[in-house]
Amino acid sequence: KKLGAVESSLAEVVEKSDIISLHVPLTKLTRQMVNEQFLQKMKSTAFLVNTCRGDIIEQEALKNALNQKVIAGAALDVFVEEPPTDVEFLSLPNLMVTPHIGGNAKEAVEAMGSAAIKNLSTFFKS
Repeated sequence: KKLGAVESSLAEVVEKSDIISLHVPLTKLTRQMVNEQFLQKMKSTAFLVNTCRGDIIEQEALKNALNQKVIAGAALDVFVEEPPTDVEFLSLPNLMVTPHIGGNAKEAVEAMGSAAIKNLSTFFKS
């Protein structure tokens, strides 16, 4: 509260946000949580960003929402099927896609190596 943050329901966040960035694990509750109803609640000027798991979004519903300008746009780093093959979907002018390769960046590989060495050292010292 000191920082001005207020607790809100998911529905309130979806209805009021200009950008929704998804950061959830894939579970029974989150699978296809972004469906037609979710997208219809978003502002027509809002953008959706997904870098967590492809199955969080019902891809056909997103494709329809983008085609019908229900939302302004989306940026995806993950897909239900990888690599994605729906050329019509990938060609939408209000969809930005990037390859899901963040874990292959030099810095990420070095960080994973350092973490592995630290974990092994801690294990053998115990």
